[in-house]
Amino acid sequence: MLVLKFRRVIILNPIVKQCTSENDNIESLRTCYKCGLEAHTEDELKLFIKKDTYPNGCEAICKSCRNENNRTHRKENKEYYAKKDKHYQCKYKYGITSKEYDKRMSTSDCCEICGSKESLCYDHCHITKDFRGVLCRTCNLGLGQLGDTLESIQKVVTYLSRGL
Repeated sequence: MLVLKFRRVIILNPIVKQCTSENDNIESLRTCYKCGLEAHTEDELKLFIKKDTYPNGCEAICKSCRNENNRTHRKENKEYYAKKDKHYQCKYKYGITSKEYDKRMSTSDCCEICGSKESLCYDHCHITKDFRGVLCRTCNLGLGQLGDTLESIQKVVTYLSRGL
């Protein structure tokens, strides 16, 4: 990791090459309003958020500060993001609404394979998106690893039966 000095601001960044002292006299193209990072070259502008409507095509905040802002905002608004993430997952992963998801998940309070009540998941066909049932995370992952087919499950049963 390189330690870079940009006009009295020390930044740790592995992307940018060491700034030369001749840049100290060049006017900065962009300055991060949060940490004070200054960009003097086009390469250094890559550390800032791209936005065509802003001067030099970049916002006045560096990527590191924006990421930190986003992490902080997510931590402070956990309920909002949990609801938003659930809505996205229901709509695009399962093709249903959040209400339909809740209704289907309420069909069982335990895993339909092993009976566990922890880490319950929405099991669905990845091709048709049809709901198959409620499974615990372990059973759901195991089923997925076996390819979600009866044929592969039967091969496992046959294999395990040989040892008996």
